Amino acid sequence: MSLDEFLRIIADREGIDRFAASIHARAVFATLREAVGDEEYFGVTLQLPPDYAVLLPVP
Repeated sequence: MSLDEFLRIIADREGIDRFAASIHARAVFATLREAVGDEEYFGVTLQLPPDYAVLLPVP
């Protein structure tokens, strides 16, 4: 799914705009990174389309 569609779904489900949805998605990815090991995190995020990189925390 494209990044735009992903953010639209989040925005629709939460009743917020896409900018706020991107902030929430960034928070989820940051929490995920803290919760799992680096190897598992990078294994998952490498499977995402390249445009999702804007949501991922900087190492």
